[in-house]
Amino acid sequence: MKILLVAPPYALLGRYFFPVGIAYVSAMLKKHGFHVACCNSALEDDWQEVFRNALAREKPDVLGIGSLTPSYPFVKWMFETAKRELPGLVTVLGGGILSSEPEVFESLGADIGVVGEGEATSVELMHTLEQGGDLSAVAGLLYRDAEGKTRRTAPRAFIEDLDTVPIPDYEGFRFDICHAHQKTHDMVSSRGCPFHCTFCFSALGRGKYRAHSIDYVIREIRHLVDTYGVQKFGLMDEVFALRKERILEFCAKVRPFGIKWYTQLRVGVVDAGLLESMREAGCETVFYGLESMCPEVLRSMNKKLKPAEIEHALELTYQSRMDSFGNFIFGDPAETTETAWETLDWWVKNRRYFVNLGKIDCWPGTKIYHDAIARGIIQDKIAFIEQGCPLINMTRMPSTEFLDMLKRVWVLHQGLLWPGLLLAARVDEDGCASVRCRCPHCEVEVEFVHLETTALHADRSAHRLPCGNCGRSFDIPLRLPPVAHAEPTRALFEKALAQRAAGDLDGAMESLLALFESTREHPVAVVVAASIRLAQGHVERAKELVRLAMQFNPSTPFLMDWAALCYELYGDARMARIFADQARLLRQCRAPGLEGAELERLDPMELRYRELFPTGTDGVVVGSSPGAQ
Repeated sequence: MKILLVAPPYALLGRYFFPVGIAYVSAMLKKHGFHVACCNSALEDDWQEVFRNALAREKPDVLGIGSLTPSYPFVKWMFETAKRELPGLVTVLGGGILSSEPEVFESLGADIGVVGEGEATSVELMHTLEQGGDLSAVAGLLYRDAEGKTRRTAPRAFIEDLDTVPIPDYEGFRFDICHAHQKTHDMVSSRGCPFHCTFCFSALGRGKYRAHSIDYVIREIRHLVDTYGVQKFGLMDEVFALRKERILEFCAKVRPFGIKWYTQLRVGVVDAGLLESMREAGCETVFYGLESMCPEVLRSMNKKLKPAEIEHALELTYQSRMDSFGNFIFGDPAETTETAWETLDWWVKNRRYFVNLGKIDCWPGTKIYHDAIARGIIQDKIAFIEQGCPLINMTRMPSTEFLDMLKRVWVLHQGLLWPGLLLAARVDEDGCASVRCRCPHCEVEVEFVHLETTALHADRSAHRLPCGNCGRSFDIPLRLPPVAHAEPTRALFEKALAQRAAGDLDGAMESLLALFESTREHPVAVVVAASIRLAQGHVERAKELVRLAMQFNPSTPFLMDWAALCYELYGDARMARIFADQARLLRQCRAPGLEGAELERLDPMELRYRELFPTGTDGVVVGSSPGAQ
């Protein structure tokens, strides 16, 4: 019997990751002597052709696809294509996509579903299929009986001794290609989670925690280092360790490798000594589940954490000179505007920790998902999944207030930098940009060269780089190299200025909106548009223009001034104060020498802004022509 196991693309095409779940299943099947071929279709942009070629080449008797919920449309297409091209094929679905919401079994059209851990179930299933046995005797399945009715067998017990499971089939799923793209690798050293956070689903054992021995983990690391040259990896279990002893044992045994790593821990397990041991063993980053700084929201999430514990762990990690990574997520059922501000106020004052801001995702299988169904917020489970599990309002806030709260979260996350003091900057004739800064953490001067080869931060158009002395990251308060606008953009901008000067505000706005279809990296155009909207009495529209532009121009002080003005007129004094403070901070972080001709070369938009708005936002008269400045 020939088996083809396929890892579908993730929701974001072009994102490379190693499909560790189905790779474990492949390794277990091969260990038991089955003929298994593998296809990691996520590695290629033409994943549909890759999948069709695998079907034609292997002509399998059984097709197994393991996936997570975001890959739903890809899995559906694969099963439909496979059935059409190989009508007698037995199709098997596994992974979190099924375990979190078993109703997808019907909508995806698989013949058999593997619920929960797949290794032992898959081996018994393949033996049963090979021998023509009774599927009802195999624990952990969904299947269709002779009448086409879906049946579910008894639950499969979790694997207690994880060391009996072979390491993932790295070769079969082309880890060499994954690693070439991603450079790092996230391993799994344990399964399940003993906690019950309301926004999280654990397909591998909610309330049930099991761990590989550290010796097993070290064997897997040695294999990755010796075979693929891995130099950095992550232990991204739901919970890497419940006890410090396991972490310390790992540190002692991984230290001789001399490689870099990162891991995920609960804030309550760390202390200064443990973090020092981790750093000495090569750990660079600790990921924490933070979620909120509001006690009421933390209780609603069932986090079993207190804000003081979060702050203590972040400060300990900061002092250890390792990076910390965590998220504050907004939109829990207990969330209100004021609870959100409890977290945001703390975040604004403690940006040195670089905690991310985002929304809660309502994933299938979670408590909030089931509660949303019970409350009628989600009325059609499959439609919700097919739509990509879109944003829903699980709070008791009216939708307008809820969206206002999320917009605050997004603009603060994207628009507020944590800058160092910019002492010198230059753009050479070859276009290469360099800067000299004073680190805001250790106050040592550091230099960065060839910034054009350094990727901008994923969420904002700014350089966030580690200090060469202390290793902590900070933002450069100037966009380098400067953005060069194409002739059509410049032409539209000049046309809008001419229309505005002639009193044709509607025409000017139309020209600016056409410009924004191609770029929002023209902050002066945004300011001109905002001034027109304010003159027309459209305060909210002006605020939205500036909010959307700050993602692309977070190092632009005058854009922060206009954000402060728009939020003040909108009636949001807290946000107005934050952006007024940020404008001052950005200006303070540019040394006095960066003025005149040098600034014109480094930031021509600043000079253009001064020409058009010589008094900044002071001259803007709401409800009158912007020419009244």
